[in-house]
Amino acid sequence: VSSGGFSEDEMTALSSTTNNHFDQIEQPSTSAEDSDGLMSCSRRKLKCKDDKSCGVCGDKALGYNFNAVTCESCKAFFRRNALKDKSMVCLFDNNCVVNIRTRRFCPACRIKKCYKIGMNRDMILDDGERKKRMTKVVANRTKKEHTIVTETPAVQIKSEVKFEIDVNDSVIKLPVSHTTITEVERPPTPYGKAHNRPSNVIFRHIPNHLLPSDSRMFYKLTCDESTLLANVTKAYQETLAAMPEMGPYSEPKQYQKAADLVNHSEVCVRKLIMFVKHLDDFRQLSQEDQIAALKACVMNTLLLRSALFYSIEKDAWLTPKGEIPTSILKNTTGFVSLHNDHVYYCRRVKSMAQNDYHIYALLQVLIIFDPAGMHICDREFVSSLQDRYIVLLKHYFESCFSFEFAKEYYVSAMDRLCDLKVLSEEHAKVLLQVNPVDVEPLMLEVLNLK
Repeated sequence: VSSGGFSEDEMTALSSTTNNHFDQIEQPSTSAEDSDGLMSCSRRKLKCKDDKSCGVCGDKALGYNFNAVTCESCKAFFRRNALKDKSMVCLFDNNCVVNIRTRRFCPACRIKKCYKIGMNRDMILDDGERKKRMTKVVANRTKKEHTIVTETPAVQIKSEVKFEIDVNDSVIKLPVSHTTITEVERPPTPYGKAHNRPSNVIFRHIPNHLLPSDSRMFYKLTCDESTLLANVTKAYQETLAAMPEMGPYSEPKQYQKAADLVNHSEVCVRKLIMFVKHLDDFRQLSQEDQIAALKACVMNTLLLRSALFYSIEKDAWLTPKGEIPTSILKNTTGFVSLHNDHVYYCRRVKSMAQNDYHIYALLQVLIIFDPAGMHICDREFVSSLQDRYIVLLKHYFESCFSFEFAKEYYVSAMDRLCDLKVLSEEHAKVLLQVNPVDVEPLMLEVLNLK
């Protein structure tokens, strides 16, 4: 965590999973011999699948990649370098040993061994082909979801009618359709004429003249709480809340494809790494959980930070060189619903938190210490750390808005954290059309695009 990035082998080892599920087909057996035969056959199949090794480096492999059995690391290496292998030159004798430990030492010999075992560069998809594949995947997924819904018992569908969301003293009933089971409906845009309902989008703050005059109605932060809040907020302002520096991705014209959106996010990832270095609680985690927590919170961090720099009045993100309209998300990815939901989320967060860095800092820490994050080992300890900041957020609202009105702010803040799960899944669709060759190494690692 002390460095700005992660090694390829380290991240590959931590991010690889062993979730190889096998369907168990129950068949009637007439004798113990038949049963033993089936079990023996099943064990042989399981062993064959687990015994695959990479033809390039010898690491564990899960299947075929580009016409050869390889590990995930060599698969990603070939995808990134096969189209530019002519520029690779061995610095030794063109006969370097390529194994798990040495595979990063000589790219030239590694790519040569990839070709030797039969890997085919013609099987690498370009941007157009990846978009076609993504469209097909999304279409099949939608078709599958529709099939599941049509086969859902009437009792389950009927229960969906009772599902309601409380938004600022108003209740929105979700329409009963196949989307109610898979995703939450969002207004196409807060500015749309057909959905001109600002009360459902903009958080209604408590006017100062309605706040209690009795000081005993407000929580008084302890010395330790005040110090912790000040330290976390200062760290957040110096890292994630710092206005992005002027760079190649500060203008709308620089967003020509989805990979540009991913690469622009590298600045945020590096600032996230700088932020966690200031957290004493983060250093209490094991190295494995530190890396897992960072990787698990990247997408949510990007979304929360986008709300910080969002302007409700201008419907744009602010940069040192001017404004970037939110429409770039729609124009670049082609996902209209993604743009609509992202803008909806930014408006709701910004209308509640406004420019209060204390709120953003505490929400960011809650995102980092998420016990439900992938590959977290000591989930109970991470949960205990998160509890500390949940209580601090509640007390902060009570110190600002009194015991009477703090719950309105607290509920809104926690709801925005819950929204991140749905929104993150939608943004993951963009990654399906990104060509890893065009993505910066750090983003390949933290987003598992290798």
